[in-house]
Amino acid sequence: MNIQQNTQPAETRHGTRERIFLPARASYGNGAISTSCTVLQLSETGARLNLPAAFSLPETFAIAIPQRNIDCRARLVWREGDKVGIEFLPDAPQAEPTAEVYAARIRALESLNAKFKAQIIELTAQMRRLTDEA
Repeated sequence: MNIQQNTQPAETRHGTRERIFLPARASYGNGAISTSCTVLQLSETGARLNLPAAFSLPETFAIAIPQRNIDCRARLVWREGDKVGIEFLPDAPQAEPTAEVYAARIRALESLNAKFKAQIIELTAQMRRLTDEA
């Protein structure tokens, strides 16, 4: 006889849960790595998410649930395949970005803007070639 073990911890939740189906975004690395996910259950202290099993989560990460105005840090409590249990963490004071951080962001955005401009020029040229051939 083969018995499957449940990897979820014993029930320790202190609030009522609401069954919902809302889009959310989990991210880490200051937003550099992120993925869309779905909130299946929500309480005041945490949530149950449906998150692609291939997406790796660190112990703490950011979670945003726009329809509920939730944008906070969270802690991974358990994971089983594409189901994830998280705990919302209390807000920690955020350090004000330095001038160097702002300068790096501006450089990155300027570089991205230049790439988009180059793509627009190339697409415009392709459209002209296609319409001239027609």
